[in-house]
Amino acid sequence: MQPGARVHADKAYSSRKHRAALKSRGIKNGIQDKAAKNNPLTRRQLQRNSLIAKVRYVIERTFGSQARWFNAKILRYRGLVKAHAWHLLLAMAYNLKRLPKLFADRRISRKHRDIASS
Repeated sequence: MQPGARVHADKAYSSRKHRAALKSRGIKNGIQDKAAKNNPLTRRQLQRNSLIAKVRYVIERTFGSQARWFNAKILRYRGLVKAHAWHLLLAMAYNLKRLPKLFADRRISRKHRDIASS
């Protein structure tokens, strides 16, 4: 990963060890903050978590859709090659399932743009 890039992760990865590893590599910390016992998050930390969640949502909804549509909660293969092939097939199936809606949305937005320009 390039220095200066940002890693986004949920609060399960919130630890000094992970923050230090990112800092040592010059990677920006996008790991959500986690409350500790008797130590709730500050307003600033809650706002930061909310901003990170907005970025992560875009990616996480893809995995959630794959889990719902293709029962992809469990990896059924052993080995990196088979697991990688499975993930590629999932991505292709996801894109094919979404294609009609994406195509329709594109036609609608193009039609609205043509109407607005005339």
